[in-house]
Order: sequence, then structure tokens, then C-alpha cells
Amino acid sequence: MPKLEQSDITSLILKAGVLASVSLTIAGVILLFIKGGGDGYSLSYVANYHNPSATVDSKILFPGDFLKGLIGLDGLFFISVGLWVLIFTPVTVLFDALITFAHERNKLYTILDAIVLFNLLMAIFVIPRFVS
Repeated sequence: MPKLEQSDITSLILKAGVLASVSLTIAGVILLFIKGGGDGYSLSYVANYHNPSATVDSKILFPGDFLKGLIGLDGLFFISVGLWVLIFTPVTVLFDALITFAHERNKLYTILDAIVLFNLLMAIFVIPRFVS
């Protein structure tokens, strides 16, 4: 079996992440229409964009409930997981590059990659907690 180049691995991660994300999101939209809503909200409530106080956003879907929502075939959770997969696809690429650079003992790129990965994870997990 031929050895995979780093660019091949990156390409595979990106393709798999986008495919999984799109599949989950489409499945979620289909489930929303089949069930007439999701997570106890009607389809008209979920789709209401005229009244910002009466809309469903990601703040009501807790990651701890994702598995329950997926098992229950809840469309909102499928869409949410699809978006998280899309968000973490480039994070996975950065993590893979970090391992590769460290394995190759390329100190400069290992440090630069670690800084970018740290900044990205801070932007995803820490900063939103301080922004209302």
C-alpha cells in the first residue's frame, strides 16, 4: 500500500468532514419536515425569523443532549451535529498537521500550528461565554 502524503490526508479529512456535515444537515431538515418540528418546537416556530424572541437557536441545544436527540431522530439535533462537524473539520486538519510537524521535528511549524489551534479553540469554546 502506498504511503499517503500529508496533502492526501488533509484532503481526505476535509472531504469526509464536509460530506458528513452535509449529510447530517440534510437528514435534519428532512426530519424536521417529516416530524413537523424538533425538540418540542413546531416547524412554524423553528422557521420563524420575523420575531427574534420566538426563534430557535443553538443556545437551546446542549451538547450533552446530542446523543439523545440523534437516537430520537430529532431534526434539530441532526442539524446541530452537522454544523459542529463542519466547525471541527478544520480543527481536525490542524490537529493532524500538529502531529505531523511534531513527528517530523519541525519546531517552527509545530509552534505555529499549536498557536493557531489554541486560538481557534479559544474562539470556539471560551470567547462565546463572555459575549452575550
